[in-house]
Parts: sequence; C-alpha cells; structure tokens
Amino acid sequence: MEYHLRNLDRKSYIASIALIDDPKTLRFADQSLAWWDRHFSWKAQGCTVLCDNKGNHLSYLFSKIDRYGEYITLYNLFTPALQRRKGYAKHLLSLIMADALKRHARRITFSSVSESLNFYSALGFIYWGINDIGDYYCNLPLPNEGLEGMESMIQERSTESLLGKNIEKIYAKVHGNESNLTLSQTVTYNQDIEKLGKQYLSDELQEIHTAQEESLL
Repeated sequence: MEYHLRNLDRKSYIASIALIDDPKTLRFADQSLAWWDRHFSWKAQGCTVLCDNKGNHLSYLFSKIDRYGEYITLYNLFTPALQRRKGYAKHLLSLIMADALKRHARRITFSSVSESLNFYSALGFIYWGINDIGDYYCNLPLPNEGLEGMESMIQERSTESLLGKNIEKIYAKVHGNESNLTLSQTVTYNQDIEKLGKQYLSDELQEIHTAQEESLL
C-alpha cells in the first residue's frame, strides 16, 4: 500500500471529518477546527491528511512552519478509532518531517498531553518540562534522516547541542510550571516523569541554564 499527503482547506476538512463515526474523535476534530479558526488562517495553511491509494483519509495533522522557516510546530494530530494501531499517525508524521526538511526547517516543536506521551516517546522524542497548561514541551533539531533519525540523534548528541541557541526560549517556556499544578495534576505528572525516565530532561535543562548564567557573572 502506498500513502501520500493531501492538504485540506477548511471546506475539505469539514467534509472529511463528517465521515468520522466515533464521537470522541469527531469532538476533537471539531475542537481542532475551532482552534485553528481562532489562531491561524486557512489561506496560509490548513490540515494535512494521510491518504492511501484509494483516497481514504487515515490520519490528520495540523502543523505549521514559521515565517522564518526555522521551526515546524505540531498542533493537533489525530486518527479515527477504526484506523488506529495501524501505524498511520507515525507514517503521517514521518512524511510531514521529510517535507519540512525539504523546505529547510531546522527544528521541530510541540506540546504533548499526558495521553499522547506513549506515542511520541516511542518515536524517540524527549521533553524539557511542562508548559503553562501542564503539557509536555518538546523542542529539538530536525534530524537529517527525519523521524527515523530521531532516536539516534538523541542518543548521539549532547544535551547542550540539542538545546543549541534556543535554550533561553525553551527555559522560559517551562521554568517553574510544576509549581502551578493542582494536586491531581501533580499525581499524574509524577507518574508521567517516572515513566519517561531519561526522556524527561527538566533537571538537565536547569543545570545547563544555571551553568551558563554563572559563566556570565
């Protein structure tokens, strides 16, 4: 089976998600539509869907390359229930990252909810902390090999090189947010970081940032 990407404008997206028959996914698809309407223009960029050679829509991703061409940011990624556990979301992300490399993007960033950590972590992504709403923040170079090179890049490169010149931006995004969690959020957070283990680098980020600040004194 061969797969390809198709860019959906607003009208095409609405027509596509109307065919989704599980309420939970449809509700998330509607929320994604409303969020994109509020924050971005469909004329500039919309949703990308993974299609098979019969034209079936298998998995959806909202993403955007910034105006400077440096970052590709992932927003909402979802797969209808009947299409899950078939590798479609991974394949979609792989093609999106390959396209971003062709367009000379250099980094990838996204924030993951707790429920999505297993998916992204299995692909090799790491996290620097949580943002101000408690989602896990990732900001990394785009490997030259695309998604397939993510795990080896993390293993081979130093933490400092993964942060690069973006350390201040990353630090500002996550610093101190753990203290704002509710009790129930804290329980989930502690479970998540134990599960993530070495893929959660909040302490390492803090140490590197502190060392850099001290070197300037």
